[in-house]
Amino acid sequence: MINFGIDLGTTNSAIARFDKGQVSIFRNPLGQKDTLPSVVAFRKDRLLVGEKAREYLLRAPHQVAAGFKRKMGTDETYYFEGADLVKTPVELSAYVLKELKNFVHTGERVEAAVITIPASFDTVQSNATREAGHLAGFEEVVLLQEPIAASLAYANKDEADSFEEGQWLVYDLGGGTFDVALVHIRDGEMRVLDHEGDNFLGGMDLDRKVVEEIIVPYLEAAGHFHSLLKEMKSASGRYNALYHKLLHLAEEAKIQLSVAEETEIEFETPDDRGEPVEVLMSLKRSELEVLLEPMLEKTLDMMRSIMQRNALKAEDLKFVLMVGGSTYIPYIREQVARRLGIGVNTQVDPTTAVAVGAAFYAGTKARKHKSGSKTANTASQAAPPLKVKTAYQKASQEEKEYFTAIFEGDLSQLYYRITRHDGGFDTGLKALPEQIQEYLPLLKDEYNLFTLHILDAENNPLELDLPEIGIAQGRYSVVGQPLPHDICIEIDDVENQQTGLEVVFEKNSVLPLKRTLTKQITRTIAKGSDDYVVIHVLEGPGHALPAANQPIGFIQISGKELERDLVKGSDVEIVLEMSESRDLKITAYLLMTDQEFADVFTPSKRYTSRQRLIGSLTAMLHTIREEIYEAEMQGNYEAAQKMVDLEYELLELLDKSEQMAEDDVTDEKYQIEDRKRKIAQLVDAQTRDKHIIKVKNKYFQAKRNVEYVLAQYDATEADQQAFREILAQEKLYLASNSSLKIQAVIDRLNELNVRVVWRSPKYLVELFTDLAQGRRGRFMRPEDAAALINTGWKAIEDRNFDQLRICINQLWHLLPPQAREEQQKFSGGTGIG
Repeated sequence: MINFGIDLGTTNSAIARFDKGQVSIFRNPLGQKDTLPSVVAFRKDRLLVGEKAREYLLRAPHQVAAGFKRKMGTDETYYFEGADLVKTPVELSAYVLKELKNFVHTGERVEAAVITIPASFDTVQSNATREAGHLAGFEEVVLLQEPIAASLAYANKDEADSFEEGQWLVYDLGGGTFDVALVHIRDGEMRVLDHEGDNFLGGMDLDRKVVEEIIVPYLEAAGHFHSLLKEMKSASGRYNALYHKLLHLAEEAKIQLSVAEETEIEFETPDDRGEPVEVLMSLKRSELEVLLEPMLEKTLDMMRSIMQRNALKAEDLKFVLMVGGSTYIPYIREQVARRLGIGVNTQVDPTTAVAVGAAFYAGTKARKHKSGSKTANTASQAAPPLKVKTAYQKASQEEKEYFTAIFEGDLSQLYYRITRHDGGFDTGLKALPEQIQEYLPLLKDEYNLFTLHILDAENNPLELDLPEIGIAQGRYSVVGQPLPHDICIEIDDVENQQTGLEVVFEKNSVLPLKRTLTKQITRTIAKGSDDYVVIHVLEGPGHALPAANQPIGFIQISGKELERDLVKGSDVEIVLEMSESRDLKITAYLLMTDQEFADVFTPSKRYTSRQRLIGSLTAMLHTIREEIYEAEMQGNYEAAQKMVDLEYELLELLDKSEQMAEDDVTDEKYQIEDRKRKIAQLVDAQTRDKHIIKVKNKYFQAKRNVEYVLAQYDATEADQQAFREILAQEKLYLASNSSLKIQAVIDRLNELNVRVVWRSPKYLVELFTDLAQGRRGRFMRPEDAAALINTGWKAIEDRNFDQLRICINQLWHLLPPQAREEQQKFSGGTGIG
């Protein structure tokens, strides 16, 4: 088993180990604390991690990095001035993970670990966390969502007699992130049913508010400063070092106010004139609570959203489980209980619960890869005589647990026996079948160890290197991890000259996941050309516009990679697989060229600059103002007012972006970008109705057209059946409120329409007559058209309808483009639809 669990936190990290049903936290050898500050410093050629690095923050903040978890998956870097080094958030996280390895005093090597992530982390951030684990030397990394870990810590705590099954909310407010999850346990199985979260909401934001809204105004009144806050937040600003120092002091004051009503902040700094400004100011808990209120309300809104989505009332929930260092703040505990009407549960240590739960989970996860040295040793040995696969629950509430093992190889004259280590159970010697099935009796509230023995006819054991069977009775495990967001691919919506999204994996689906899609190529790609098709994968609501979602990565296939031309309308088979740790694998197979493209997926990184942010906010403002104008012209003042509210919020975000320094050291630009994306989703949601109404009207028109041609022309029973099959699914299509799904049905109706009428002599004669009499427009080459018309009349006379179809087709292409009403070619997009 993996056994080791790690909470890689924004402000503090911890490591724990599962051993025989129990979990123990490893303490820092220096100071014997349960946690390690997630802080890294370089002092000339020395690397400092943890408490020493945090202490160094006050003396040389430009040599120290903290809070880098919030920038995982971005292109941000940290520059360490004295050492002249540049490090990424992934590299800094790897230093923290390496330092945690030093906590393990048992002498064993930590080669695999379960590392926790916020449930709201997107796939890009998850990939970055896994990368940090591998960089730290872990051969195997399994990611676990923090609310699940916290719930496992609670459900598996030693006071098991007080535990009752049911459902509750996990309120996880840490130093940098917030998660709320709905957790349900029934019949010994734990499931996460739903979640919400914010990757940029935590204790650090409260520290920043204390600095910016209390300390900075105090400083400006006490000394002579110009643009103090901007100079603080700019990496090259005069007071940037002071900013980091004040954040540290604000954090210390916040911690003190968890147990005291008032504290003091003391420091000294020169002002713009070089004159010293001595500060000794008091900070009251009530002042902190005023700053905390907007943050708290955000978290409560997310909790209410989950309850509303799942039709839950306060009495349906047992409690709110409080996790994360920021939940030590009394105001948070009091207000969550009062405003939601649900009691709070503080029975787990908020700072170590996630690491403990991760270790419980690690105790149920078998290793997939063995270390290099062990592999090298076994490689030289002879292959084992049998292949064995075992399956059983590693944690159980039952008195007996089902165990099965499948064997491949020569089983003749072989026997098996399963014994429990305390001597209380023995299957006895049995002939070895291809599959063993046994119910193993468990000692209550104990870690039960069994050994599977494989013996030959002389009762000699075979050397199979079988792991022991370990089952923790009275412990809980989780039934898979839920997917936190929809995973979509971007496809061409040729009808509306844009791209849309198709959901591949839905939010809250249990990982791992796999799906095969067959899509059509929407434009011809010539062999050897620079043109391409792209399979673009995004994360976020499937009903939103692609621009409102987070890109994960893409596969791009260019003409230079093709062995023959890829013709419009040909099929591409796309296989998407997502592991439990949200590692995404994509394979694309082009049926026409018989080519497979695998292991060419290019993962995305989050790139956000101030100028790019300003540009996208300005463009969104333009879109919103167009929607406001259209709504007002139609007299829809309620919709217009909703858009005006979003316009005001966008203007506020734009103002913040314009005031921000280009080298701003905070993560405010990521907070603005996240909010901008959510506003884009709200705009899409509020304007989707009018687009849905339009496409539904098109559907009903297409339906009426088919009803007419089926009644008027020579429809077959197969045509009638095809129409009935479409109508049978009508409610489902329309209820989806997906313009792409409804458009796909419209396309099927139009194809049926054309198939019926194109077969009908009556329709062919009517269409030819229209063309011949000029009702469809003047022909571009009159002489050629006249000859075709004569041929057509003769074909009608001879009842040669195949010839008539040829004449109609050629006449149609002699019409001017505008008369043909051909759909304009959609040359943009992805190339798949």
